[in-house]
Amino acid sequence: MRKIYKYPLKVEDVQMVEMPAGAVVLTVQAQGETPCLWAEVDPKAALVCRSFVTYGTGHPMDDGPVRHYVGTYQLRGGALVFHVYTDRVEYPRGS
Repeated sequence: MRKIYKYPLKVEDVQMVEMPAGAVVLTVQAQGETPCLWAEVDPKAALVCRSFVTYGTGHPMDDGPVRHYVGTYQLRGGALVFHVYTDRVEYPRGS
């Protein structure tokens, strides 16, 4: 049975998030002042790591691997706006 899980994010350029293999990322939004990512998961699936990259509005974006847009969140009443991307690759735990 699939479920929707929430994953709090850090306000960092690049971070790895541990989640069940095959997770479908739904959205990213701020909950209060904490950026969070929601994903549809199979809780019984093996855990893997996924890479997420965050860019602030107006900040340069690197020319790295192809990334897919996940969503945008705002902090401090909209004064800070961030955009989250993933490469959709599942890495072994501990990466």
